[in-house]
Amino acid sequence: MSRSTPKRFLLALPGAFGPTGGIEAYNRLLVKAFHELAGERGGACEALLLLDEGSHPDERYLDPRQPRPLGFGGSRPRFIGATLAKIARFRPDLVVFGHINFGALALASRVIAPFTPQWFIVHGVEVWRRMRPLSRLAVLGANRTLAVSDYTRRELVRHNGIDRAKVDLLPCALDPFWAAAYGALAEAARSGPDVDRPLILTVARLSSEERHKGIDQIIRALPIVARSIPGVRYAVVGGGDDRPRLEAIAREVGVASRVEFRGRVSPEALAQAYGESSLFAMPSSQEGFGIVFLEAGLFRRASIGGDHGGTPEVIVDGETGRLVDHDDVPALAAMTTALLGDPERLRAMGEAARRRVEERFTYATLLRTLRALVDAR
Repeated sequence: MSRSTPKRFLLALPGAFGPTGGIEAYNRLLVKAFHELAGERGGACEALLLLDEGSHPDERYLDPRQPRPLGFGGSRPRFIGATLAKIARFRPDLVVFGHINFGALALASRVIAPFTPQWFIVHGVEVWRRMRPLSRLAVLGANRTLAVSDYTRRELVRHNGIDRAKVDLLPCALDPFWAAAYGALAEAARSGPDVDRPLILTVARLSSEERHKGIDQIIRALPIVARSIPGVRYAVVGGGDDRPRLEAIAREVGVASRVEFRGRVSPEALAQAYGESSLFAMPSSQEGFGIVFLEAGLFRRASIGGDHGGTPEVIVDGETGRLVDHDDVPALAAMTTALLGDPERLRAMGEAARRRVEERFTYATLLRTLRALVDAR
């Protein structure tokens, strides 16, 4: 191993071990992967997490030989101070910033360590438009940017003038611990969904800031689906301030008895929901990737997703599920009805979804890709 091989890493991330969301799930695997890379090289990885509380991460993702990640409970001053101090004292070979909102911090750190390589991680809508000046300046000056989907990479380049040669892909991956813990449930789901009581499932945060997920569109499509599929039900896993609006829509269109809002659930209850579902649906208009589609695929469940953003890179239309325009409720209803009315096709799509996850979106693939990017930095 040459002297130039990077082995000291500093990760400045929004969060990883707090409330679960797509970015947090991605960052957990990022911490795990960089811990492994540091361990392989006899080095060290420091991880600073803005939103996490204290220093109580999930031990499964950590190498005990590495420094423990530190959380700052949302305190930006403490997070900024600690990041700059770590750069000055730890002298990392690579600093990874997990969000473009850390642009000013990245620029300040270049004053302290002007020759230390910097990377940025970009996920979705935050770079699908012109970034704020400091963020754009920071990303322009970064040595590399990692995007979770090719769509995000294209939009970043198109709107911000970033050199495409400096933007690489590091797609999301299925959490290996969640997959291992509930693999038996996933295998039990091989027999296929309940034909007599078909269940549509969505897993998402019910935030008023994330109405693009399309839960309201599924509810509006449900009366049309029920004409042909009388036993159809809809389960929504996730909580948030948008739930009252969605419940009101269900009452308004006359399907309140068919819609079950389960709120935030345990990992085991989430796995059980995937297992009892017939079809996963989230016709989002602004999804950077969609880890939930991978979770559904583990359970051999086909998905309906929005024909927007990074979703078409996860769902292969007509093979592992279907893609639909977020605003086209009649098309959504027709697709849902056709799939629920054809159990054999639904089962074949679910098997294809499982194969696609195993071939392209495992943690081993993420680690292998990241290792190659680090060594080619």
